[in-house]
Amino acid sequence: MGYIEKAMGDNERALYQTHQHVIVLIQRIFTSLFAFFVFLAVGLAVLVPSTTESGNQVRVIIGVIALGTLVMPGYLIVSAWLEGLRGEDLVRSIWRAALAGVAILVFALLMMFLPSFKLTGWIAIVVALVPAAEVIRIALDWWNERYIITNRRVMEVRGTINKNVRDSALEKVNDVELNQSIVGRLLGYGTVQIITGSDIGVNQFRRISNPVRFKREMLNAKENYQRTAVDYDDETVGSRAAFAAGKAAKVADVDSTKDDIPELIADLDELRQKGIISEEEFQAKKTELLARL
Repeated sequence: MGYIEKAMGDNERALYQTHQHVIVLIQRIFTSLFAFFVFLAVGLAVLVPSTTESGNQVRVIIGVIALGTLVMPGYLIVSAWLEGLRGEDLVRSIWRAALAGVAILVFALLMMFLPSFKLTGWIAIVVALVPAAEVIRIALDWWNERYIITNRRVMEVRGTINKNVRDSALEKVNDVELNQSIVGRLLGYGTVQIITGSDIGVNQFRRISNPVRFKREMLNAKENYQRTAVDYDDETVGSRAAFAAGKAAKVADVDSTKDDIPELIADLDELRQKGIISEEEFQAKKTELLARL
């Protein structure tokens, strides 16, 4: 049994589930994947060519190319600054790009000015393992980030090892808003906002895959949930009506003893307080029972 199944109730079942679109994964891993290929290329460029003059020239050329790749981390840093990020938010957003930029600069300069220094290649390959591990971590987090509709609630599950589950009961869902850009409609992703009556107010699922079906399935689940609740209420009312009929039959039983009459009046009064029988019916039956004393 998986984690999601363990988090569900006894009679709860998943009706539909999705996750963020693959374009979100590509955007998240692009920087790390770029850094991985740069360091791998630097390492191979140092180790594979011979130590002759021609090999050194190849390494110098690769160093110049690596120096040109600093455009990418520089672009990410400038973009974060232009977006208005400052202080801790800016550091949190750019530290990976800044670290990768510094490392690329160091390796590029070493290849340009010390092309025969073989240790540079091995260090570059070891460093390449860091962004490779980051790519794997991001991919696992993306895969385990699920948006699930059950017959009772809408669940948002995050995390690979440390799990975070947030849900909204279907009965508290007041409205659903779907936003899709032109690109989103072409590629099949969009943002769904669930407006609830809880303290959170709005749950926003950004750029999820197939958002139109997600909204449709959620509305269908809510409708089925409400229908089930109405059927349950009807069944409860029917049970109360049967209970009242049984009491009425007992009242009409001519064989009822005088000792049963106070208990029957008390039972009828309870039915009256619950609204199962009217005041007129209660008074009529009460008068009938008192007449038997």
